[in-house]
Amino acid sequence: MKDRFITTGISRTRRAEGGALDVQFVDATGRQTVIRVPADLALRLAKELTEFAEGAAHGLDATLTKRPKSFAVGTGRFDKFVLVRFEDDAPYALDADDAAELGEALIEQSETMALRPEKVLQ
Repeated sequence: MKDRFITTGISRTRRAEGGALDVQFVDATGRQTVIRVPADLALRLAKELTEFAEGAAHGLDATLTKRPKSFAVGTGRFDKFVLVRFEDDAPYALDADDAAELGEALIEQSETMALRPEKVLQ
């Protein structure tokens, strides 16, 4: 198994064949490595990196927890399910009892979070 490469910078980027992007990283010792990222992966990676950076900029713990910007709740057209969808992901189908249980758990957790003091950033 190779040693972990801890990058400290990007030394070069260029378009590669097949619509990919070659990114050359450099570490603190000057060692370089290149990774080739296909366009679809670059889009997903950009989203994850943006969320990570925004959380760090706001003093939040650096976690990879997804924080959707939108959600929707509806019902199935032909099946008797409650549908929960976050952003453009595929919806989750829940039985009515499970949806009610989820709703109660969300309310309980929301009330608990509302009682917590605000995090002080210094």
